[in-house]
This record gives sequence, C-alpha cells and structure tokens, in this order.
Amino acid sequence: MNEGEPAVGFDALVHAREPQSMATQMYFMWYLLENYGTDAEATYLVNNREIYCVPCFNPDGYEYNRQTYPNGGGYWRKNRRNNGGECYGIDLNRNFGYMWGYDNIGSSPDPCAETYRGASAFSEPEAQAIRDFAILKNYGTHFNMHSFGGYILYPWDILI
Repeated sequence: MNEGEPAVGFDALVHAREPQSMATQMYFMWYLLENYGTDAEATYLVNNREIYCVPCFNPDGYEYNRQTYPNGGGYWRKNRRNNGGECYGIDLNRNFGYMWGYDNIGSSPDPCAETYRGASAFSEPEAQAIRDFAILKNYGTHFNMHSFGGYILYPWDILI
C-alpha cells in the first residue's frame, strides 16, 4: 500500500559471487521486522518510508554458482545469458542506462569479458525489472548492495 511516504529501494546479489549481499539485506529486513515497535529507529523507518527490497537481483547467476560450487566459493559474476560461442553472461551492474557504454573503462563491449555490459542499456530482463519497479514506485533513493570488494560506492564512481 502506498501511503505517500518517501520511497527507498534496496537490491542485492547483482553479482552472483556476492551472496553475502543477499544475506545482509535479509538481515536488514529481519531487523526492521523484529524491532518494529521496540526500537525507535526501526519504528521510524517503517512508519515513515515505503521500503522495497529485492534480495536476489541475479537469480540465474546465483543458481549457477550454487550448483557449480555447492560448498561456496564460486566466482561467477554475471547472469547466464548465452552470448554465442563459449561466452556467457552480462554484468548486470553495468547494464543500467546512465552513461551506458560511455567508454571501455569499467565495462567491456567484449561478450566474453567479466565486465561485459550487454548489447545495449537495459538489455537484460533483471535490469529492466529493477528500472521499471523503481519508476513505478518513484524511488527517492535506491541502494544497490555489493559485498565482494568491501567498499561503499557513491554516485558517480566515488570510492570511500
């Protein structure tokens, strides 16, 4: 139900090799639910924000890692789109529209590369779904959770 509150979106597991981001988001959701009504900050957030969470942005990449490395440690990063030949996957974090394909630093036009950005901006259904949902819910803020590098990323390309 939309109550007219500012909206915020969270997603995790954009890169298949970052299952800790999904666990972190699930813990955040649990924290809000378990502490609502007893913790002032959790109660404030739930009462004053529309909070939308997508714990698994990249389900086929995650499942590939889970099946290939059932005890953990899989380093597959992208989704599992067949790009032709022996090349699989789009780096969903590089498939968004803002400055898509601006240069070949940080993303690649090579379908076999780990940072392949896809044939066009929002070519992937996962990126389209997040974009469309964010537009529908009119997010004021969206937080894309990662866990591989241990960084906090801020727009536009600033590392702390």
